[in-house]
Amino acid sequence: MKVLTLHPQDRWTSAACSGGYDLVVDLGRAPFATYEGWSCQAGCPVIGLSDFADTNGDLYHTRSHVQMGATFVTDRMGIDWWSVLSLEIVPQLQQLILIQRLARHINEKCDIYSSRADYRSAALHEALGGRLINLETAFRGAVRRLRYYFGVASKFNSRQIFQIAQDKFDKEHAIRRRLAKRGSNSVRSPILLPSAYINVSRTALSYAELLPDEQFLLVCARDSAKVQDLPANVRMISLNPYFSSPNAGDEISSLLEKWATLKKHLISRAPEFQSGAAVGLFDRIPSLIRWGITLRDAWIRLFECENIRSCFCADHSNPYTRIPLLLAKRAGVPALACHHGALDAMMATTTHDADFYVAKSEMERDYMTRVCSISQEKVVAVRASDMRRSFRLADSQDRPWLVFFSEPYEVSSWRTDEVYGELLPQLFSLSETCGLKLVFKLHPFETVKSHRKLLRRHLPAERARQIAIISGPISEQTWQNTRFALTGQSSIALECVERNVPIFLCGWLRDPFCGYVEQYQRFGVGHLLGSAAEISDIPRLLASQLARFEARQNSPDQIGAEILKELLATSHPLPIAAGS
Repeated sequence: MKVLTLHPQDRWTSAACSGGYDLVVDLGRAPFATYEGWSCQAGCPVIGLSDFADTNGDLYHTRSHVQMGATFVTDRMGIDWWSVLSLEIVPQLQQLILIQRLARHINEKCDIYSSRADYRSAALHEALGGRLINLETAFRGAVRRLRYYFGVASKFNSRQIFQIAQDKFDKEHAIRRRLAKRGSNSVRSPILLPSAYINVSRTALSYAELLPDEQFLLVCARDSAKVQDLPANVRMISLNPYFSSPNAGDEISSLLEKWATLKKHLISRAPEFQSGAAVGLFDRIPSLIRWGITLRDAWIRLFECENIRSCFCADHSNPYTRIPLLLAKRAGVPALACHHGALDAMMATTTHDADFYVAKSEMERDYMTRVCSISQEKVVAVRASDMRRSFRLADSQDRPWLVFFSEPYEVSSWRTDEVYGELLPQLFSLSETCGLKLVFKLHPFETVKSHRKLLRRHLPAERARQIAIISGPISEQTWQNTRFALTGQSSIALECVERNVPIFLCGWLRDPFCGYVEQYQRFGVGHLLGSAAEISDIPRLLASQLARFEARQNSPDQIGAEILKELLATSHPLPIAAGS
């Protein structure tokens, strides 16, 4: 049996049709119609690896795997580094879970032809045997890498490229710390707001605005976390000056020995870890441990210099912001966490270290307790300041825009060209039918330049010019102009509901693991579309969406600022009912 595995960044070519394959497996993701067309061209089945996913079931499967390593690699501060760093390899672990299912589906020895060297193809070969043939020559690989770096340079602006370079070549902040100066220490004991991304900062600040009488300290672990407009009760500094040369050689050596023991334990416990070890799944862990200790020590210095009274973390899954949460717990000060999006599937795969988790809505509270298995007593619903306002349901006929809220699909291995090749004609046709201007609102990870190129590839030049593209924070004017919107599974869906903007969910673009769209549907957020063809039904569906908003106009809007203030004032358990 001959099997071709197609890397997510490799395009479908005539070579896939002429190789005489019995099966083609796309390691990326594409719409179902794409695979139907490719199957006809190749004369054999073409399937996506993500077809073997089991949504919420895989979250629990992943969690059980991660829990196998609990408490093995604990440092002098009591931080379990496997719990912190395993989230860095969870995406690869989930892919290996799918590879094991694919291997059981094929269930015979075969020759695997890989479009390029890839850990998933190697893992499939490890499971099935036979030959593994890499179709990419050394020359083609070098050309591909050059094109990749050129594409990065053309896709991102100079500030984004500089941040990427810092993350890659100055991981331990050796250069950045020399160029930074510490600010003056806090006069009053502040509440720490750690952040590594702009969206995390904005969410943290929206909660800080609820408590104008409290002093907050926004600490930016990366430059991309910085914001321009701060509330009056928030001071912003950089973490860079608190880094220093690593001096924990003995501790790091001890942790690496513990890691070696854990690695053997994991390999003996699960086939995914066994094949993962063979294809390099664990190769990054030693360097991540060294980086993590350097990062931990920087946060320790900040705690020593600033009289931190409590910590409010808006990204529980990122080591940059999770480590200060753990240090706050050790210091005996209140440690609270929330998420900068509507939902966070990573909470289902890791330990729950915060004293309390703040949910922005009943939908998120239910997801935290039911899907992520966080104790109900630890979850409290407190609405952020940017969700407090009551929005008037303006006459929809006065709104001239149809807005598509895009997402960085390539991050989750979607084939962007295939996604937009299917979407764009439908969206443009819908905008013409409704007499609206089509507007793309970009995710912070996306750029206007790259989307302009994408539009030109899939639409005639005249049509492409008619589409507006906006980036950055969403302005009030944008909301006032939006008659209705579409997105995949972006958390913007919840804000659309809050602002009485009808929102339609492109359900076929959902993540195969997290169950976000299913949760949206559970709480009536948006209208689910099953395929791109259903976009043409939106004019008929709009009436039911507007009726739903009219029914919401008199719903209560409880904020819970006093609850938040109380939680940040004490680390002891409080008699607060779940969801209060």
